[in-house]
Amino acid sequence: MEQTRKLEHNTRRHPLHTGTVCMHLCLAFCSLIAVFPVFIMISGSFKPITELFVNSWGLPKEFTLDNYARLLNYNSGMILHAFLNSVFISISTTILQLIIASMAGFAFSKYTFRGKKFLFMMFLLTMMVPGELLLTPQFVIFSRLGWLNSYRVQIIPAIANTFAMFMCRQFMDSIPNEMLEAARVDGAGHWRIYTQMILPTSVPTLGALGILQFLSKWNDYLYPRIMITKVQFKPIMVILPTLTEGGDTSGTPYDLILAGCTLVVIPMLIVFFCLQDKFLDSVTLGSVKG
Repeated sequence: MEQTRKLEHNTRRHPLHTGTVCMHLCLAFCSLIAVFPVFIMISGSFKPITELFVNSWGLPKEFTLDNYARLLNYNSGMILHAFLNSVFISISTTILQLIIASMAGFAFSKYTFRGKKFLFMMFLLTMMVPGELLLTPQFVIFSRLGWLNSYRVQIIPAIANTFAMFMCRQFMDSIPNEMLEAARVDGAGHWRIYTQMILPTSVPTLGALGILQFLSKWNDYLYPRIMITKVQFKPIMVILPTLTEGGDTSGTPYDLILAGCTLVVIPMLIVFFCLQDKFLDSVTLGSVKG
């Protein structure tokens, strides 16, 4: 009887082990496909233009930083200035978005006021309107306000994000109301409850939203392309395509383009690795809650 149980146990473990190995191999293959273009981009950014066409897929044989030096000096440092613009705009927008979204989510989740459901539904309906349809009226409004060609036109309109507000509200619904009532009995006011109870509890959700909103603002191209015409206010995503616009009479400067793409990816990687624990915590929390 005992031998039969061991045989059944081994029989059950074998297909599970094989399936696990196959799954890991499949994931490794998919990861390789995803990472390989990034590898080509990063390794190509350290190759001279002569080697780039001969050795496109391998490691650089002649390692050089000349591409980055030329890139940073391109058009009197325009790339570096645009890079710093993107850093400032993306960080400022993300921080303000998280503050506004957490406050709005707290109000919609834990307070009762007239028209609450209607107002929340109106906010959600704005998510169904493609952002491209709003560019023309936004351009007219901001031109009359005198906001074009400025940092504020790239930051202020983006701080009220419906998606971030919705995610915060959904998470805060899971916070027990009894905990907040106990804090009020102890004399805690609205601001103290928000800063000392709501925000610390919402760190996983805010971390995940921080990654998503930063990447969204960092990768934004169409909106600043329309609203900004002066070079000193343009972000890196608008400036980077200009490397192919007659900057080199010998042809397309692929070495500069690869260096520029690598430079653009670095902040996104830094943000993700710094906040990946919060992002994974939010995913785990959501799966447990579901």
